[in-house]
Amino acid sequence: MGAEQIWAYAVEKGYDKECGVSGKTPWRTLQAQMYVNIRDKPDSKFIQVSSRPPMFGLKGIAYGQSNPVSEKESVRFKERDLHPLLVAYLDGEQRFKGHTKTICHENSTKSKKNSEKWMHPDLVSVHFPFEDLDGETVELARNYGQSNIALYSFEMKISITGSNVREYFFQAVSNSSWANEGYLVALEYSEEALDQLSRLCPSFGIGAIRLNVSDVHQSEIVIPARETEFVDFGIVNNLLEINRDFRSFIKSINDSMKTQRIIRSDYDKVLSDDELEEYILQKRIGGGS
Repeated sequence: MGAEQIWAYAVEKGYDKECGVSGKTPWRTLQAQMYVNIRDKPDSKFIQVSSRPPMFGLKGIAYGQSNPVSEKESVRFKERDLHPLLVAYLDGEQRFKGHTKTICHENSTKSKKNSEKWMHPDLVSVHFPFEDLDGETVELARNYGQSNIALYSFEMKISITGSNVREYFFQAVSNSSWANEGYLVALEYSEEALDQLSRLCPSFGIGAIRLNVSDVHQSEIVIPARETEFVDFGIVNNLLEINRDFRSFIKSINDSMKTQRIIRSDYDKVLSDDELEEYILQKRIGGGS
């Protein structure tokens, strides 16, 4: 658990009244105390299992092992490991019914270090009109210049706190300006982060989704996105020029609209519930609510 999670649990159980920690950000004080305890006490009951973000566990039972786990030995799941969870949620959620594709930043031709994280999102998704409408209706809409395709952009994070919420939020804003709807997605949101997002999201139209590890299909839109009617094709053109994953995403949409048929292999695989459960255990994904 991170320091904020530990503090939230302590408050829930009433332990906060016993530890003598106060101030506006008591979890930071708690985190500093954890560092000192681990560093200075050979018999400390705690270990640090991750540095980015800082995560702590108990010796002897961390990750279900009988021996203490050092940071180098521990395995911490990555943001991209969460993609299959979101893919499954978007596929089954009536609000989206989306076909989703991971956009690998390493496949971008832009060479400037870290510039790609401000250029395109982690995942993109599309909903096709012919999944809801009769073929004749789709053809009529096309003749009237209305495609009714819905394009979505998603920026994935593991944990969003008061210290990183603004950076992550404006990254989502930067990466979703081309889409009909853009979302920031995470397993965990601190209360401070949600408070800031409740003010930021309506101003920029970005939504927020919380993934639920226990039941992916019970993930929730904690803040809805504002739908933009028009897609910025200038940005779309720039994105497909610099990233081959995004280019194949656009090509697949065009092919499907011509044939009225979706090639599911063009998108990330949608795992079954059993496959998801096994995957989550394999990747040791935890958190969320």
